[in-house]
Amino acid sequence: MPRNRRSNVAALATLALVLTLTLGACGVTAPAATPPPTTAPTTAPPTGTPRPAAEVYAEIRTAVEAIRGLQPTAAVDPVTIDETQLRQNLEAEFDKENSAADLKFSEETLIALGLLPGGSSLRVLTLDFQGSSVAGYYSPDKKQLFVVSRSGNLGPAEEVTYAHEFTHQLQDQHFDLSKLGEDAANQSDRALAQLSLVEGDAVSVQTAWTVQTLTPQEMGQLLAASLDPKALEALRRAPPYLRETSLFPYQDGLTFVTSLMSSGGYAAVNAAFASPPVSTEQVLHPEKYAAREAPVQVRLPGDLAAAMGSGWTEAGQDTLGEFVLRLWLTQNGVPSATAMAAAAGWGGDRLSLIRGPSGAVTVGLVTMWDTEADASEFENAAEPVVERLGTVQTEALVSGGKEVALTIGAEAKLLLSVIGGDVPSRQ
Repeated sequence: MPRNRRSNVAALATLALVLTLTLGACGVTAPAATPPPTTAPTTAPPTGTPRPAAEVYAEIRTAVEAIRGLQPTAAVDPVTIDETQLRQNLEAEFDKENSAADLKFSEETLIALGLLPGGSSLRVLTLDFQGSSVAGYYSPDKKQLFVVSRSGNLGPAEEVTYAHEFTHQLQDQHFDLSKLGEDAANQSDRALAQLSLVEGDAVSVQTAWTVQTLTPQEMGQLLAASLDPKALEALRRAPPYLRETSLFPYQDGLTFVTSLMSSGGYAAVNAAFASPPVSTEQVLHPEKYAAREAPVQVRLPGDLAAAMGSGWTEAGQDTLGEFVLRLWLTQNGVPSATAMAAAAGWGGDRLSLIRGPSGAVTVGLVTMWDTEADASEFENAAEPVVERLGTVQTEALVSGGKEVALTIGAEAKLLLSVIGGDVPSRQ
């Protein structure tokens, strides 16, 4: 799936922040933080004359350093950009990080699974979504930090964004964000889990800074910014897969980081950067991260394309993980509670996309589950989805023991005989 080595904060992060603060007002404990700094809140002086941006940013840095307990090792001057420059930057970095072959593999896989509409351009969908919702980003590769100002002013939304992005700068300088994801080639689940640590940490700091600093009036302005009609429309238009996988690192990442902090504060978060989560299962179930419950390494048979016959080639492999499998079920009609329970016993998976003659495409997926009961629960939830997707393609599903294999697309039953040939059917 598309790579994104850039850490960004979008309207989604602000919405997650506002939701967190709202829940906090209702009795939910906010993330632990150090005492408020002695610096004054970043508001305009009594004369109403806007203060220089450098002065505002300096105060935010001081506060964030106190909250996070880290000091910058080098200065990175924030650059304020408008939407036009943002779009240009996003396009350049997206194209640098994602090859045409990788994008085609992702598009065909997601379309076959029913996670994107047929004919979708993942590049267009992603850039349209980010162009309307990204509020700022930090580039670990270029050591640059950008804050997007759509109004041309520096207000609460921009200040909160900088608190978030400056946290990414601190992370990079102390833990080297460029190393995260190096072992995640063709491992989208692992990459999403590691991004959740990065974003969850930044949202935690962002939330603490907001609680300590913004006045009620500024909080109202922040809420108004989070409800910007253009950003909300982009959120509404985005396919659920893109929207939900974008929200996951902020929302579920914050829950994961909060669980770390409950027992060890930010020292526990620092330790997690040395040993980051390796699956969305560990993010969704922090106790599994604490127990270091690693995913089962599912390996598909070699020479899958050769086994399919002349004219077939393997386009690539990936791992979906608990979160995307849950999303796959819900987006294809399975009730949320049923999908959550069905995906919760995930142990590991591996997917392959095979291309055949005349544009034929087949996806094969082998999943492993913690228990036979978990495998059966997933099979029961997946069966109507596979049948639904198979109304315009060939479909097949078979299971046995802790393993469930399924294929969707042209010559699906042939592929199933290759990837699931050792799985006895229980039917």
